[in-house]
Amino acid sequence: MADIAVCAWAFLAGCAPDSPPQRDLVMEVAAAMGEGFDTPASRGGELYSRYCSVCHGATGRGDGFNAFNLNPKPRNFSDSAFVSHLDTALIRETISRGGSAVGLSSLMPPWRNTLTKRDLDDLVIYVIELSATE
Repeated sequence: MADIAVCAWAFLAGCAPDSPPQRDLVMEVAAAMGEGFDTPASRGGELYSRYCSVCHGATGRGDGFNAFNLNPKPRNFSDSAFVSHLDTALIRETISRGGSAVGLSSLMPPWRNTLTKRDLDDLVIYVIELSATE
């Protein structure tokens, strides 16, 4: 799969030898091809699976393995009406500093000592994308 992306990039970059590669188009093609490409959404998805899905669930519905033990229940990120009212800065702050730091549940742990700035940005993108799947 990665070979196809390299060929696509080489082809697109070679279309106009005097101009820079068409990075946006290449990234669009790579994202459309699916797994194995380093995009913010794919990185966010990997991080989400590792750190968030155990409570929020694989599809963001708040139905992860540990959700039954929690009160209040984890947020449902697949609810587009709810997520559309969230500010990206609040999502980022909640992930970084934990729920209690922003007036939400203390059961949501802070991840600032685990995740980099890029990780946080990628997770925010992924959380917002979860709401688009509903």
